[in-house]
Amino acid sequence: MEHSEFERFAPALRTKVMCLAESFFQKEEKAEDVAQETMIRLWKAWPALPSLPDAERLAVRIAKHECIDVWRREQRRPHTSLSPAHEETSPAPSDGHSLEENELTEAIRSASSRLRRSEERLWRMFAEAGMQPGEIALATGIHVRTVSAMLSHARHIIYNILKEGGYIDE
Repeated sequence: MEHSEFERFAPALRTKVMCLAESFFQKEEKAEDVAQETMIRLWKAWPALPSLPDAERLAVRIAKHECIDVWRREQRRPHTSLSPAHEETSPAPSDGHSLEENELTEAIRSASSRLRRSEERLWRMFAEAGMQPGEIALATGIHVRTVSAMLSHARHIIYNILKEGGYIDE
């Protein structure tokens, strides 16, 4: 396809990529970065693409992979705090959470760290980013049924860990 066609279709493709990236990150600034990188890579591949549907599929695939790459880089980066002492203490109950809720939240985080890496990633996307299984499937390229099964397994493991730790009574 010609680069002149890219100029006509780029705004619609960019909008689609932005929606995908925003659903993954819930932050517009990261979505902008993903969209920018996707459009650059799509521009480079444009002459070799046979049709617009192929370009759309490639744009979505590039965006998915870029979202995952950005997320992985974030996970590898050491998180620093302005106040190291603040990390050692749990948030004060005055922030709207009771001490029990804070303990439970910390127990869930601890339990989720014991999941397999792939399950933990999907769990964090679900529990922390608030993404639904369909959105996770779109962002990761994993079939939605597989995502649901992995989330169910993760939920089961976390439940059992919380039960063993005395956080859940039956």
